[in-house]
Amino acid sequence: MQIKKPQLKIGDKTRIKANINGEEKEIVLLYLGGDKYIAFDAYCPHLGCDLEKYGVLIREEIVCQCHFSHFSIKDGKPTKGASKKPLKIYQVKVGKNDELIIEG
Repeated sequence: MQIKKPQLKIGDKTRIKANINGEEKEIVLLYLGGDKYIAFDAYCPHLGCDLEKYGVLIREEIVCQCHFSHFSIKDGKPTKGASKKPLKIYQVKVGKNDELIIEG
């Protein structure tokens, strides 16, 4: 899926609706600076907390502050906390005309 590059400051995140492989998804897009982004499902797989509101990036992990589940930004696998299910991570690339290409 391609979307127009949003105007975000480093560390800002926003929720987007994306059509990934024919399925409508709510995704959180986190801007790291330059052409680097992280995208992941909008809800924690543990109990469904809103990661746009409660999710934070700490080093190499996304942390849900509801119940302190930690997920690897590389593959979404839980590394600490209550969740045993992985968080879906999406690949984000910057394409022509500053469009973001999100793949999952």
